[in-house]
Amino acid sequence: MIDKLIVNADDFGMSEGATIGILLAHQKGILTSTTCMMNMPYAEFALNEAKRFPQLGIGIHLVLTVGKPLIDGAQSYTDENGNFRRPCDYEDGDPHADEEELYKEWKAQIEKFIEVAGKKPTHIDSHHHVHLLPWHHNVVKRLAKEYNLPIRQEEQIINHYEYVPCDITFYNKNMNLDYFMKLLNTYSGTIEIMCHPALLDQRLCDMSSYTTLRMKELDILRSPEVINYIKEKHIQLINYSDIRMKTSWQQQ
Repeated sequence: MIDKLIVNADDFGMSEGATIGILLAHQKGILTSTTCMMNMPYAEFALNEAKRFPQLGIGIHLVLTVGKPLIDGAQSYTDENGNFRRPCDYEDGDPHADEEELYKEWKAQIEKFIEVAGKKPTHIDSHHHVHLLPWHHNVVKRLAKEYNLPIRQEEQIINHYEYVPCDITFYNKNMNLDYFMKLLNTYSGTIEIMCHPALLDQRLCDMSSYTTLRMKELDILRSPEVINYIKEKHIQLINYSDIRMKTSWQQQ
Protein backbone atom coordinates (compact mmCIF):
# COMPACT_ATOMS: atom_id res chain seq x y z
CA MET A 1 0.00 0.00 0.00
CA ILE A 2 1.23 3.48 -0.82
CA ASP A 3 2.07 5.51 2.28
CA LYS A 4 3.02 8.79 0.59
CA LEU A 5 2.12 9.96 -2.90
CA ILE A 6 3.53 12.70 -5.12
CA VAL A 7 1.31 13.54 -8.09
CA ASN A 8 3.47 15.69 -10.36
CA ALA A 9 2.27 17.51 -13.47
CA ASP A 10 4.89 18.15 -16.13
CA ASP A 11 4.75 21.09 -18.58
CA PHE A 12 3.85 23.94 -16.21
CA GLY A 13 4.14 27.13 -18.26
CA MET A 14 3.97 25.41 -21.66
CA SER A 15 0.72 27.25 -22.41
CA GLU A 16 -1.94 29.19 -20.58
CA GLY A 17 -4.33 26.23 -20.73
CA ALA A 18 -1.72 23.79 -19.44
CA THR A 19 -0.91 26.12 -16.57
CA ILE A 20 -4.52 26.72 -15.52
CA GLY A 21 -5.35 23.02 -15.81
CA ILE A 22 -2.47 22.11 -13.51
CA LEU A 23 -3.55 24.66 -10.94
CA LEU A 24 -7.11 23.34 -11.06
CA ALA A 25 -5.86 19.78 -10.54
CA HIS A 26 -4.10 21.01 -7.40
CA GLN A 27 -6.88 23.28 -6.10
CA LYS A 28 -9.75 20.86 -6.76
CA GLY A 29 -7.98 17.51 -6.87
CA ILE A 30 -5.03 15.47 -5.67
CA LEU A 31 -2.17 17.05 -7.61
CA THR A 32 0.64 18.03 -5.24
CA SER A 33 3.52 19.03 -7.46
CA THR A 34 4.45 20.43 -10.87
CA THR A 35 7.55 21.31 -12.87
CA CYS A 36 8.01 24.49 -14.90
CA MET A 37 9.52 24.93 -18.37
CA MET A 38 11.52 28.12 -18.07
CA ASN A 39 12.03 28.69 -21.81
CA MET A 40 8.28 28.84 -22.45
CA PRO A 41 6.43 32.19 -22.79
CA TYR A 42 3.97 31.31 -20.01
CA ALA A 43 6.64 30.34 -17.45
CA GLU A 44 6.49 33.64 -15.57
CA PHE A 45 2.68 33.60 -15.66
CA ALA A 46 2.76 30.07 -14.23
CA LEU A 47 5.15 30.83 -11.38
CA ASN A 48 3.37 34.04 -10.45
CA GLU A 49 -0.05 32.34 -10.43
CA ALA A 50 1.35 29.52 -8.32
CA LYS A 51 2.21 31.98 -5.55
CA ARG A 52 -1.49 31.80 -4.62
CA PHE A 53 -1.07 28.08 -3.82
CA PRO A 54 1.72 27.72 -1.23
CA GLN A 55 1.09 23.98 -0.76
CA LEU A 56 1.91 23.25 -4.40
CA GLY A 57 5.47 22.01 -4.83
CA ILE A 58 7.14 23.47 -7.91
CA GLY A 59 10.21 21.96 -9.46
CA ILE A 60 11.99 22.65 -12.72
CA HIS A 61 11.24 20.81 -15.96
CA LEU A 62 14.60 21.11 -17.71
CA VAL A 63 14.23 21.58 -21.45
CA LEU A 64 16.42 20.35 -24.30
CA THR A 65 14.03 19.38 -27.08
CA VAL A 66 11.46 22.17 -27.64
CA GLY A 67 11.53 25.93 -28.10
CA LYS A 68 14.61 28.13 -27.84
CA PRO A 69 17.42 27.82 -25.29
CA LEU A 70 18.01 30.64 -22.83
CA ILE A 71 21.68 30.84 -23.84
CA ASP A 72 22.68 31.50 -27.44
CA GLY A 73 25.55 29.91 -29.30
CA ALA A 74 25.43 26.25 -28.31
CA GLN A 75 26.18 23.93 -31.22
CA SER A 76 25.48 20.48 -29.84
CA TYR A 77 21.70 20.75 -29.43
CA THR A 78 20.45 23.61 -31.65
CA ASP A 79 19.38 23.80 -35.29
CA GLU A 80 20.17 26.43 -37.91
CA ASN A 81 17.47 28.72 -36.45
CA GLY A 82 18.81 28.55 -32.91
CA ASN A 83 15.99 26.31 -31.67
CA PHE A 84 16.46 23.15 -29.65
CA ARG A 85 16.75 20.20 -31.99
CA ARG A 86 13.84 17.78 -31.71
CA PRO A 87 14.43 14.14 -30.74
CA CYS A 88 13.72 13.07 -34.32
CA ASP A 89 16.61 15.28 -35.47
CA TYR A 90 19.10 12.94 -33.81
CA GLU A 91 20.12 9.69 -35.45
CA ASP A 92 18.99 7.50 -32.55
CA GLY A 93 16.12 9.75 -31.42
CA ASP A 94 17.91 10.85 -28.23
CA PRO A 95 19.58 14.23 -27.71
CA HIS A 96 23.34 14.16 -27.25
CA ALA A 97 24.42 17.48 -25.75
CA ASP A 98 27.94 18.66 -25.06
CA GLU A 99 28.38 18.41 -21.30
CA GLU A 100 29.59 21.95 -20.67
CA GLU A 101 27.06 23.55 -23.05
CA LEU A 102 24.27 21.60 -21.39
CA TYR A 103 25.41 22.54 -17.89
CA LYS A 104 25.36 26.25 -18.77
CA GLU A 105 21.89 26.05 -20.36
CA TRP A 106 20.28 24.04 -17.60
CA LYS A 107 21.90 26.22 -14.94
CA ALA A 108 20.43 29.27 -16.71
CA GLN A 109 16.98 27.65 -16.60
CA ILE A 110 17.32 27.02 -12.86
CA GLU A 111 18.57 30.55 -12.22
CA LYS A 112 15.62 32.03 -14.14
CA PHE A 113 13.26 29.92 -12.02
CA ILE A 114 14.83 31.30 -8.84
CA GLU A 115 14.66 34.86 -10.16
CA VAL A 116 10.94 34.63 -10.97
CA ALA A 117 9.75 32.39 -8.14
CA GLY A 118 11.93 33.94 -5.46
CA LYS A 119 13.00 30.49 -4.25
CA LYS A 120 14.67 27.30 -5.42
CA PRO A 121 12.67 24.62 -7.22
CA THR A 122 11.66 21.66 -5.09
CA HIS A 123 13.32 19.18 -7.45
CA ILE A 124 14.65 18.52 -10.95
CA ASP A 125 13.08 16.59 -13.79
CA SER A 126 13.00 17.18 -17.55
CA HIS A 127 10.93 17.35 -20.71
CA HIS A 128 11.10 14.00 -22.54
CA HIS A 129 13.14 12.63 -19.58
CA VAL A 130 16.40 13.85 -21.12
CA HIS A 131 18.07 14.25 -17.71
CA LEU A 132 17.82 10.46 -17.35
CA LEU A 133 19.88 9.74 -20.47
CA PRO A 134 23.12 8.16 -19.21
CA TRP A 135 25.35 10.64 -21.06
CA HIS A 136 23.55 13.54 -19.30
CA HIS A 137 23.87 12.09 -15.78
CA ASN A 138 27.04 14.03 -14.96
CA VAL A 139 25.31 17.32 -15.70
CA VAL A 140 22.16 16.63 -13.69
CA LYS A 141 24.17 15.28 -10.75
CA ARG A 142 26.37 18.37 -10.86
CA LEU A 143 23.31 20.63 -10.74
CA ALA A 144 21.60 18.55 -8.06
CA LYS A 145 24.71 18.91 -5.88
CA GLU A 146 25.12 22.63 -6.62
CA TYR A 147 21.52 23.48 -5.70
CA ASN A 148 21.04 20.65 -3.19
CA LEU A 149 17.95 19.23 -4.91
CA PRO A 150 16.43 15.79 -5.39
CA ILE A 151 15.76 14.60 -8.93
CA ARG A 152 13.11 12.47 -10.58
CA GLN A 153 14.48 8.95 -10.83
CA GLU A 154 13.16 5.86 -12.57
CA GLU A 155 16.34 4.04 -11.62
CA GLN A 156 18.48 5.45 -8.84
CA ILE A 157 21.07 8.01 -10.00
CA ILE A 158 21.74 9.83 -6.73
CA ASN A 159 21.31 8.49 -3.21
CA HIS A 160 21.48 11.69 -1.18
CA TYR A 161 17.70 11.72 -0.78
CA GLU A 162 15.09 9.10 -0.02
CA TYR A 163 14.60 7.18 -3.27
CA VAL A 164 11.20 7.91 -4.82
CA PRO A 165 10.40 5.74 -7.85
CA CYS A 166 8.48 7.53 -10.58
CA ASP A 167 5.69 5.87 -12.53
CA ILE A 168 5.41 7.38 -16.03
CA THR A 169 2.73 5.04 -17.39
CA PHE A 170 -0.39 7.14 -16.60
CA TYR A 171 -0.39 8.35 -20.18
CA ASN A 172 -1.94 7.77 -23.60
CA LYS A 173 -3.59 4.32 -23.77
CA ASN A 174 -3.53 4.05 -19.96
CA MET A 175 -5.49 7.25 -19.54
CA ASN A 176 -8.53 6.07 -17.59
CA LEU A 177 -9.79 5.99 -14.04
CA ASP A 178 -9.40 2.22 -13.64
CA TYR A 179 -5.73 2.38 -14.52
CA PHE A 180 -5.07 5.19 -12.07
CA MET A 181 -6.79 3.23 -9.31
CA LYS A 182 -4.68 0.21 -10.27
CA LEU A 183 -1.52 2.29 -9.79
CA LEU A 184 -2.66 3.26 -6.31
CA ASN A 185 -2.88 -0.45 -5.47
CA THR A 186 0.37 -1.49 -7.17
CA TYR A 187 3.03 0.35 -5.21
CA SER A 188 4.09 0.58 -1.60
CA GLY A 189 6.00 3.19 0.36
CA THR A 190 6.55 6.54 -1.37
CA ILE A 191 5.88 6.94 -5.10
CA GLU A 192 5.60 9.69 -7.71
CA ILE A 193 2.98 9.45 -10.45
CA MET A 194 3.73 11.64 -13.46
CA CYS A 195 0.80 13.35 -15.19
CA HIS A 196 -0.04 16.09 -17.72
CA PRO A 197 -3.44 17.67 -16.90
CA ALA A 198 -4.46 20.75 -18.88
CA LEU A 199 -7.22 22.84 -20.30
CA LEU A 200 -6.87 22.70 -24.05
CA ASP A 201 -5.81 25.84 -25.91
CA GLN A 202 -4.46 26.53 -29.38
CA ARG A 203 -0.84 26.80 -28.30
CA LEU A 204 -0.97 23.39 -26.65
CA CYS A 205 -2.51 21.88 -29.79
CA ASP A 206 0.24 23.44 -31.90
CA MET A 207 3.06 22.24 -29.64
CA SER A 208 2.04 18.77 -28.57
CA SER A 209 0.54 15.63 -30.05
CA TYR A 210 -0.81 14.78 -26.59
CA THR A 211 -3.86 17.03 -26.31
CA THR A 212 -7.42 15.98 -25.47
CA LEU A 213 -6.27 13.26 -23.09
CA ARG A 214 -4.80 15.99 -20.91
CA MET A 215 -8.36 17.12 -20.19
CA LYS A 216 -9.27 13.55 -19.27
CA GLU A 217 -6.34 13.51 -16.87
CA LEU A 218 -7.69 16.66 -15.25
CA ASP A 219 -11.07 14.99 -14.71
CA ILE A 220 -9.49 11.88 -13.18
CA LEU A 221 -7.29 13.84 -10.80
CA ARG A 222 -10.38 15.72 -9.57
CA SER A 223 -12.71 12.70 -9.50
CA PRO A 224 -14.56 11.90 -6.24
CA GLU A 225 -13.55 8.23 -6.60
CA VAL A 226 -9.84 9.06 -6.45
CA ILE A 227 -10.15 11.75 -3.78
CA ASN A 228 -12.26 9.54 -1.51
CA TYR A 229 -10.02 6.48 -1.99
CA ILE A 230 -6.94 8.42 -0.94
CA LYS A 231 -8.74 9.69 2.14
CA GLU A 232 -10.08 6.24 3.06
CA LYS A 233 -6.65 4.60 2.70
CA HIS A 234 -4.92 7.42 4.58
CA ILE A 235 -2.46 8.02 1.75
CA GLN A 236 -0.45 11.14 2.53
CA LEU A 237 -0.23 13.58 -0.36
CA ILE A 238 3.21 15.20 -0.43
CA ASN A 239 5.61 16.95 -2.79
CA TYR A 240 9.38 16.83 -3.23
CA SER A 241 9.99 19.38 -0.48
CA ASP A 242 8.91 16.61 1.92
CA ILE A 243 11.53 14.14 0.70
CA ARG A 244 14.10 13.37 3.37
CA MET A 245 17.78 14.02 2.73
CA LYS A 246 19.86 10.97 3.70
CA THR A 247 23.46 12.00 3.05
CA SER A 248 25.08 15.38 2.57
CA TRP A 249 26.87 15.95 -0.72
CA GLN A 250 30.09 16.64 1.18
CA GLN A 251 30.09 13.09 2.60
CA GLN A 252 30.45 11.47 -0.81
